[in-house]
Amino acid sequence: MARQEEFHEEHARLVLDRMGDPRFVQRTVGADGVATLTWDAGSEAGTELREGFQAQFAAFREKFGREPGPKDPVFFDPDADEPTPLSQRSFDDAVDHMLKAAEDAGVDPAPIHAWREVGYLVTEENQHLFSAAEVQAYADAVTRHRGDVDDIDDIDLAATVELSADGLRDLIDETITSGMEEPAWRLGAALDHADDPDAAGLAATTLTAVLMSWLTSAKATATTDLAGPALGWIRQNLDDEPADQAFQLAGLLGSPLAPNLTVNEALDRLGDAFLPALIWLVAGLVATEANGDVEWLTQFDPDID
Repeated sequence: MARQEEFHEEHARLVLDRMGDPRFVQRTVGADGVATLTWDAGSEAGTELREGFQAQFAAFREKFGREPGPKDPVFFDPDADEPTPLSQRSFDDAVDHMLKAAEDAGVDPAPIHAWREVGYLVTEENQHLFSAAEVQAYADAVTRHRGDVDDIDDIDLAATVELSADGLRDLIDETITSGMEEPAWRLGAALDHADDPDAAGLAATTLTAVLMSWLTSAKATATTDLAGPALGWIRQNLDDEPADQAFQLAGLLGSPLAPNLTVNEALDRLGDAFLPALIWLVAGLVATEANGDVEWLTQFDPDID
């Protein structure tokens, strides 16, 4: 736990140090939840970004014979006849090309494999734009693809649970502060696109166990209704559909109205929304029972020796 706390503190200091620093790209989130990136055109990062966009605009002009418009995608499908956002297949083909080029040049391909697995690329220059959990997830993926963890049986389960709980707390905090359902979907997408199915399966199982432990442990110590306020918060701050999906799992918080489902039945009913629904339910619980303080959940962390 001390190691994780130290990492989170170091990352928080880094984010604060770079906030407003013109040498680094800055991200702001508006009232509508839309994130905007800004940068100093004269900085090194600004120069690199400008050159990258100029190259994309040149490729657009060559492909479609005109200047890109405000609604045209910057990164477009090279096989489409009309400007179309880059498809997953085209992205995968581009990543495959980069992997081959890296291997041919003798460059470590692990960071590219990790990018494909988690859906984003963390560098020394941009790590302040990500949460500590996202940076850790990317670093863990790089480690796996370098072969530093060869056998799933060698993984320290207690450490895995600790990392999962810390990462989930960051994700739930983001869900509460942004009032958006997207962070939970992002986690599910990362697991779905992981290159290592065994590692993704272990991660999904561990994440589910942590989330369910939080919910059932909170219910065991409660003296008032937990499910009603949590579902109300989800409906008010996220949307009706996430609330309806979270309701399917509200029996974990003792709701007498929710269906009595086994895990397998809930998986069949919710499909890809199963893990996000657990996250939304915990977010609603923390928002209404702990005034949004995710550290409140630590008392309910699974106890694994």
